[in-house]
Amino acid sequence: MDIGSKYTQRPMKFLLPTSCIGCKKFQINSICDKCLKSLKDQQIHRCIQCAMPCANHRVICDFCIRQPPAFNSTRCIDTYGGLLTEAIHDYKYSKKVALAPCFVDVWENVWQQELNTESTIDWMIPVPLSLEKLHARGFNQSWELCRHLSKRFKIKSDHQILKRKHISGDQAHATREERLTRLINTFSINPKRLSLIEQKNILIIDDVMTTGATLNIMAKLLKDFGAQSVHNWVILRTSL
Repeated sequence: MDIGSKYTQRPMKFLLPTSCIGCKKFQINSICDKCLKSLKDQQIHRCIQCAMPCANHRVICDFCIRQPPAFNSTRCIDTYGGLLTEAIHDYKYSKKVALAPCFVDVWENVWQQELNTESTIDWMIPVPLSLEKLHARGFNQSWELCRHLSKRFKIKSDHQILKRKHISGDQAHATREERLTRLINTFSINPKRLSLIEQKNILIIDDVMTTGATLNIMAKLLKDFGAQSVHNWVILRTSL
């Protein structure tokens, strides 16, 4: 389904005060106008493939030119350490799952105009967790974002296209080389879902993109099994 359906303002369900997901000030919407403007201002000068800051208005950064990733494009809302970092920590580590639709509100508002011209996407999928990690955390933060985005933009989603084995070690603090070594043979395609990805455009949803190693391996695997293109939407992008 085409992401670029006409953006419409949904009726407000509740007129109760809440706190801005960025600055925590009380108001009605998920994000205040000031924080929203700040996030929109950051949507320029980023590499179209990996979403790293790109100097001199270049479309693709030097790293992606030297080592082209398997994925076609990446969009991020904010830089790690920026406005939404505390909210992501609360969501991911304090299990505040109710923040997922708030992040989707931010996604929609930040990319309101771009959504009208986005390429056609057939499936949204999350970055899968191993069963061990899923049981330890209690939920897959990527899938919660994915399913809310799927409902909001009316795009099909599936959390069983890719499977993930458990690997030891902390990925969040690993170098790119360490991540790549650990991620070898970590992911596999669900054979019952092969027909869903052949000649399809896939959108991967995640909360934080660090080195991009995980997303790159996922994209390569999806393309090896017939996906036409693979794109990433993430909330935060770290600065390498």
